Amino acid sequence: MLIFITVRSYFRLKNAFYSNNKIQEEIIYVFDQEKVNTRGETFDGEFAWDFVHKVKENKDWFLIYQSAQTMNMVPKKFFTKDQISQLRNIIKSNNVRAKLRKN
Repeated sequence: MLIFITVRSYFRLKNAFYSNNKIQEEIIYVFDQEKVNTRGETFDGEFAWDFVHKVKENKDWFLIYQSAQTMNMVPKKFFTKDQISQLRNIIKSNNVRAKLRKN
């Protein structure tokens, strides 16, 4: 049963990714003290830190949850160490519920 659920989840996520061109676009993020700006090939958007549900940071990504089910995956490979530190400070200063790394 567990294998079935795992396989079904994989194919649902794969189908969702390939059926939505918007999530396949390159996305540029600009973070400032008040909001997050996002820009893709076919869209522009922004959301305030007040509306961020939570942030999780792992070794390679910042996962910015706009709700319990919706998140933006921001790869850390394009950040310098100083930029990572600045983003952590922005998140903390906006009192966003977050699980951030120490390094």
